[in-house]
Amino acid sequence: MDKIIPSLKKTIFESSKNSLIDLGELGIDSLLDEGILKDIPIFNLLIGVKNTAQNIHDRNLLRQTLQFIQEFNNGTIDEEKLAKYKEKINNDNHKAEEELGRVLIILNNNIELEKSKMIANLYRNYINEVINWNEFCEFSEIVRMLFVSDLVCLEKIYSGKLRDTIGILLYPIDRLTSLGLVNTTMKSIVINNGSNSRTDKYVNLTAIGGKFYQTINK
Repeated sequence: MDKIIPSLKKTIFESSKNSLIDLGELGIDSLLDEGILKDIPIFNLLIGVKNTAQNIHDRNLLRQTLQFIQEFNNGTIDEEKLAKYKEKINNDNHKAEEELGRVLIILNNNIELEKSKMIANLYRNYINEVINWNEFCEFSEIVRMLFVSDLVCLEKIYSGKLRDTIGILLYPIDRLTSLGLVNTTMKSIVINNGSNSRTDKYVNLTAIGGKFYQTINK
């Protein structure tokens, strides 16, 4: 971590936002072939002197890290809180390694790019003091276990478009409930079709579920 944490820190907080956003239009192969990433500290370090990323693991880490940094820079950060955070990690190497190191490990384990976008939003909200570090760790663990396809269901519950389980598949609700994001209350109506029956449920977000949804989306 001796070199990678300072490189990640420099890339997140000192790189040009416009140049990073432009990279999103190109694939990893194009970026590598054109040598564009060599001017960005964290990517230059990850790629190495040969400017290649030959195995699936390396290429995935590059893609996830690029997605994270682009999404992080797409949002708004309070300048005073950003300055406060930068001073904290610049003056405390242990804190920088703990926090930025955790972010990098999370990105390294992601498969879906959507999850790296969510982590970027969580990290930005942490710097903005919307959530604390313990909540960042808890929410990032939820992101790890979350089925990305269940985000549609989560959004519908958050917006009030989905209030019960009548006529929908139950397993996405059950998965969201197991993560502590959704509450369910049994409905009194039992739907009975011959030998098949099921009791439906009212659904709503828990307090944590509401905060989680807000912080992964802004």
